[in-house]
Amino acid sequence: MFNNPYPNPMFNNQYFELIRDNQQFQPQKESTHSLYVDGIPNDAQEREVAHIFRPYPGFQRVRLIKKQTQKGREYLLCFVDFDDAFQATIVMQTLQGYRFDKNDKTGLKIYFANNPKQEKQNKK
Repeated sequence: MFNNPYPNPMFNNQYFELIRDNQQFQPQKESTHSLYVDGIPNDAQEREVAHIFRPYPGFQRVRLIKKQTQKGREYLLCFVDFDDAFQATIVMQTLQGYRFDKNDKTGLKIYFANNPKQEKQNKK
């Protein structure tokens, strides 16, 4: 059984209150409200992906973008948006390595999505 010291986020916002002061969950300078999720199966539907992230407070939406390499291999880009960087940080830390299905050997890899406005400001 998975031994998670934090309550299930589906029940209420107490989840965030318990970990608000935990250093592991504090947003860093590069944190954004949007996450890039790698490892989503090519046949995944938006609804399936949303079910993973929807229970967390601050969830806004999932964006799946179908792409194709020059050799014709299809893949998905997945972005998940939250109300703020704190909520996104908690979700990233909590779901890092989440296995989408039983055949998933590596699990999800979750990163902060690049923020073009922030990148332009940093270059100045």
